[in-house]
Amino acid sequence: RTGNKKIALLVKEDIAQGLCGIISIFVTDPTFSGQTKEKLTSPEIVKLVENSLKRLFENWLAEDPKVSNVIIEELLIRSEERIKRKNEKETLRKSSIKKLRLPGKLADCASNSKADTELFLVEGDSAGGSAKQARNRYNQAILPLRGKILNVMSASNEKMLQNQEIIDLCKCLGVEVGNKFQLDLLRYEKVIIMTDADVDGAHISSLLITFFFMQMPELVTNGHLFLAVPPLFKVSAGSKILYADTEKERDMIISKNFNREKKVEVSRFKGLGEMNPNQLKKTTMNPETRKLVRVIARKNDWETTSNLVIDLMGKNPEPRFRYITSNAEFVDTTTL
Repeated sequence: RTGNKKIALLVKEDIAQGLCGIISIFVTDPTFSGQTKEKLTSPEIVKLVENSLKRLFENWLAEDPKVSNVIIEELLIRSEERIKRKNEKETLRKSSIKKLRLPGKLADCASNSKADTELFLVEGDSAGGSAKQARNRYNQAILPLRGKILNVMSASNEKMLQNQEIIDLCKCLGVEVGNKFQLDLLRYEKVIIMTDADVDGAHISSLLITFFFMQMPELVTNGHLFLAVPPLFKVSAGSKILYADTEKERDMIISKNFNREKKVEVSRFKGLGEMNPNQLKKTTMNPETRKLVRVIARKNDWETTSNLVIDLMGKNPEPRFRYITSNAEFVDTTTL
């Protein structure tokens, strides 16, 4: 059997699968690897055991060719199955990439694993450019969005499926809409909406949330949808720089952190594009320093939430007007 070329393709995985044995060794001053002491690493003992077992095992195989051939046949079957699985996986990977045909404007991440990956849906090409520089290229992907996405509550299904922004978004996520949506095909663990901290940004966020809620509800109920929280204000004095999300937080920061400084500069960000990549990274994208809001829609509250979305985003203006007039007093005017 030594002339069989397939034997050269055997690897440790083929041989070790299902292998189990017990050896009793008495050693003085043994050394082990790791705290669990699962592996003996005393060099002289390892070498002695390997040589002894190798010699005895080779003699046993030589004395019983019939058993040896059975073992070799089993190992070759394992090897062929392993190679087949590897080839099938590679073919699937290549076909999946080809099938996706990801949009050119997507700056994808390098990670091949879904775990810890993030897709930022960024308002505008300008902010998208800064976000691409600020991101962690390994696990953060950027998709710039042009203008306001289609309101799926007031558009026909046909119009939605023909909308280029929605087509690109679905391709990036690796999923389809409606009944064809499959959560296990989602390419990223977090989908993060990142828009300007103003009314227009809030409108874009609302349109995107509506789209996900109506067309990909499992993405929402399973906790994959998030909102980034970019700052509204930059407060600085000398080399000290802090950021605030609201006027109240800005005033609190000034009183607590800048009460001794004579000259405090306060600037208001009009949009994400006004922040340089370092500022965007520190305030909005770095997991260590950013704020994220998870969009939650519980299954037991689904009907109530669905009715609210229909009232606010649907074609009929009357329910929307009633909601606005009854909740106007709760609006934070600092964001207007």
